[in-house]
Amino acid sequence: MKDRLKDFVQAHREEFDSFAPRPDLWQDIAAELQAEEKNRIVPVEEEKEAKIISLNWHQAWKYAAAIALLVMVAFSARYYMNSQDPSAAMASAQPVPLEKIAPEVRQIETKYVQVIEQKKSELKAMGMGQVRFTELDSAYNELKKELYTTPNKEVLLQAMSDNLKMRIALLNQQLEVLENRSNDKKAARHETTNI
Repeated sequence: MKDRLKDFVQAHREEFDSFAPRPDLWQDIAAELQAEEKNRIVPVEEEKEAKIISLNWHQAWKYAAAIALLVMVAFSARYYMNSQDPSAAMASAQPVPLEKIAPEVRQIETKYVQVIEQKKSELKAMGMGQVRFTELDSAYNELKKELYTTPNKEVLLQAMSDNLKMRIALLNQQLEVLENRSNDKKAARHETTNI
């Protein structure tokens, strides 16, 4: 292909040379450009008057005071809203169930609550009334609420586990005391009947 093109160009070289520009063409173009530059009319831009804004310091202080007042009101409102009852804010921010945040809670509760219920039923069978752990219950509920906000869930889960273990220990102590009493009463009866 290159050879055919090369052959064609060499065969028609004289025809290509006929289209070459004449030597004085560039001089004519340069002369025309110089003539156009001389004849060019440069439009004069109209001078615009600068607007003068007078700044009255009395008015500037009014605006600055108004802006400062608005900023203070905004920050005060934000602080007031954040310092409201945090449990109410937390309650509104608890759409996620506790099992999704800390699934270990269910395991801990099922593990220990069964033991606690068993101990309570043993105490009832021995004649003890209803056993209540109001302080431990409130502490446990507070720990549950803190699970929503704290980043260190392991510590809270351990505290919840300890709370339930403490209940079991208290129930065991009560059972021991009741068993000791019943053993003492039985021993006292046997002593009086043997004499």
